[in-house]
Amino acid sequence: MATLNNYKIYCETEDIWVTKWIDSTEDVLDYCPNNNTHTVTSGSVAIASTMTDDATPVGLADELRDRSGKLRIHQTSRALGTGTCWMGVGDDCSDPHNVGGGEPMTFEYNTASGTTTLTKYIDYNCVNNETWLHEGYITWKNAHFDTLTLEMVPRLTTYTASSGTYYNLYGGYMVVPAAGDGTIAITSDITQQNGGLVYMPDNDLGEAPTAFWNADWNTSTKEFENITAAPYGDGRYNMFTVELVLARFLNKAPFLASGFIVLSSSDTDQLGHGMRLKMMFDIADHNGTEEIVAIACIMCLHRDKSC
Repeated sequence: MATLNNYKIYCETEDIWVTKWIDSTEDVLDYCPNNNTHTVTSGSVAIASTMTDDATPVGLADELRDRSGKLRIHQTSRALGTGTCWMGVGDDCSDPHNVGGGEPMTFEYNTASGTTTLTKYIDYNCVNNETWLHEGYITWKNAHFDTLTLEMVPRLTTYTASSGTYYNLYGGYMVVPAAGDGTIAITSDITQQNGGLVYMPDNDLGEAPTAFWNADWNTSTKEFENITAAPYGDGRYNMFTVELVLARFLNKAPFLASGFIVLSSSDTDQLGHGMRLKMMFDIADHNGTEEIVAIACIMCLHRDKSC
């Protein structure tokens, strides 16, 4: 029966802990699983957890039990190395190290204004602050079937038509590598944290994404460097030129009168740097009544840094 060890190692290049399951008969982890050219902290490797190949945790009988003999467990959705925080604002995207200095997750409007849709973008700085979305909380006042939609969309890369470049436009929405025969030129400064590079996390099976660019983040200069093409789709970043819906967490949830709701979940989704939470509040017909309608949201996040 094989034993699997979930090793963790600190990647200095990405400034995060990275994990990988490895068979106990293989060598221990001494590189970054995201990119073996990254710099890792010597001596930081450790076993986060262990299990057998039949998914039975090793040493289960030795786990802590209460006086009645029942196994004591701790349910958590947190990724290893992160903490839990509740935020009613985003981060300030002009400072890649900012936490909590961004746009508030609130709307307030007068039904007599004639507005039909209110939109906000909430940014999170994840380039050196691993961030996972867990669940949300919403409170509202004086609603009359107004609806809220929450989507994850990418920060956009701008471009212009050109020739003989190293960039092509795939499907009209994504920048992919070219070999000097490209048809577009990038006009965004993609070395900047808000320049358009979007980090694509692994899925929950540990499978790598399809991504066409690699880059390293320099925590000193606060810029991306070593931006290189990954023409076979085995990179970590993508660049989008059109706003696509990467995920939709809440789809036209209706609100009536005044109230509060918990969007409870036992799951988490990792937010890649460059992904933006788009809030759309659609205003319904209030039967000609003039009133002030308000809505406010709080997101429960698991983050490496909460301040």
